Order: sequence, then C-alpha cells, then structure tokens
Amino acid sequence: MSSRFYLLLPLTSALVYAIAVLFLKLAMSRGASSWAITYLSNIAMGLSFAPMLFFGDGFWHISGVPWAIAAGALFFLGQVGTFRSLHTGDVSIATPALATKVVFVALLSLALPAKNPDPDLWIAVVLTMVGVILLHQGPRHHTSRPWVTLGWALFAALSFASADLLVQQVAARTGMALFLPLMFGTVALISLPLLVPHLARLGAARAGAWRWGSAGIILLAAQSAGVVGSIGWSGDAIAVNVVYSSRGLWSLVLVALVAHHLGVAEGTRDPRTLVARLAGGVLILLAVLLVVL
Repeated sequence: MSSRFYLLLPLTSALVYAIAVLFLKLAMSRGASSWAITYLSNIAMGLSFAPMLFFGDGFWHISGVPWAIAAGALFFLGQVGTFRSLHTGDVSIATPALATKVVFVALLSLALPAKNPDPDLWIAVVLTMVGVILLHQGPRHHTSRPWVTLGWALFAALSFASADLLVQQVAARTGMALFLPLMFGTVALISLPLLVPHLARLGAARAGAWRWGSAGIILLAAQSAGVVGSIGWSGDAIAVNVVYSSRGLWSLVLVALVAHHLGVAEGTRDPRTLVARLAGGVLILLAVLLVVL
C-alpha cells in the first residue's frame, strides 16, 4: 500500500489501550478483583474474535489447530502477567515495560533456522535494561511494589512475544480465519472456569468499581481487534507494532495528566519521577524501533 493512513488504526489502538489500563487500574483501586478483571477481559476478547469463524475470508487448514491452542495458552499467561503488574504497582511502570515484547520477539527469533544475531539487537537489549531501571526510579506509595510490577510486566512481554512468534510462523500458512478465533477462544475457555469462584465476590468492590472495570474491559477488547485488523488489512505487521508501541508513552502522559484527579495512586506525582520514567519509556521505545527497523 502506498498510503500509510492504515497506521492511524494502531495509533488509535495504542491510545485506547492506555485509557483502558487506566480505567482497569481505577477499578482495581476501588476493590475490583484483578483476577476477575483478567478473566472477564479474556472472555470479551474471545467473543470479539468469534465472528471471524463465520464471516472471515480466506482458507484455513486443520494443522494450525494445536498451534493456535498453544498461542492462546501463551496469550493467557501474558494477560495474567499484565493484570498482576497493574495490580501490584504503577501504570507508569507496567505499561512501558510491556513494550519490551518486541525485543523478546527478536531474542526468541534467534532460535529460528538461518537467523543470525544482529549487533543492533544487543544495543536494544542494553537500552531496554537501562529503560527498565529508569522506570523503577522515584518515591513509592504504600501499595507500590516496583520490582514485582516489573517482573510481572516482563513475564507478560515474554509470554506475548512467544505467542506472537507462533502467530508469525504458523497463522498465515494455516489460515487467519481459523487461527485467531481458535487462539482467542482458547484464552476465553481457559478463563471461564477460573472466573466462576470470583463471581460471588463481584459485588464486594466499592461503588463505581465495575463501571470503570467494564469500560476498561470493552476498550481492551476493541483495541486488540483494532491492532489485529490493521495487520490483516495492511500486511505491514512491523510498522503496525512500532506505532502500537507508543502505548507506553501514552500511558505515562495520561497518568501525569489525570491519574491523580481520578484517585489512582501513582509515583509520577513527583516531577523527577515523571522525568525518569519518561526517559525510561523513551529508551524502551528506541529499543523497539532499533529492533524492528
């Protein structure tokens, strides 16, 4: 495609993602269970991709089924890591750290046949490490556990990267119209029985918690469909993911502007902390650009 207007969709999805995680953090700060939010979000994603089975164009092959299930299981682990990172610490730490997914994709791809290490890859790894350290800077509120937050976020990035690699290697040749619904259907099916023990406690959260939580869950499913749709429409997965990686910086900006007004405790109320975390987010984004470009 000569036009690059399709990149507006992942850019919009990145902003929607940042808004969604802020809403979800707000819901959790009001007592909504992070596990219930995780499982409900996964079910919403499964439902959003299900229509592709009936209305999706293109071929599909049965050999992709076990790989789609494996990709779904890895994506599920990534979702668990994402929401645990949001539950244990600041959005301004968790979301930029999730941008390390592309670096993990590059590292894991070294195991593929005929893949030689690129010096730029190791520069990106160093930038990522420095960025992660900067994200850790600043004063903490009493509920923040920055290293735990980073650990969960990096675990999520690794899980998502592994799922992406399976999609990259298998989905195109076995059929996206089957692979993606089966992948996200697996995520939903794993989540459904795990949600049941949490249903009785949904009403225990403070007033307004699930209003924010529901909005966040819907936005999260919508942005996921937007990113996948833009890749399918454009065939330009690299450019789409580069633009989508801006979600970390969007999160930092939103946290700085509105988190305090919404009652979300964040370390970025201190200007020096905000500058350090912005610098960390920029370094991680530079690492992403270095890897994919």
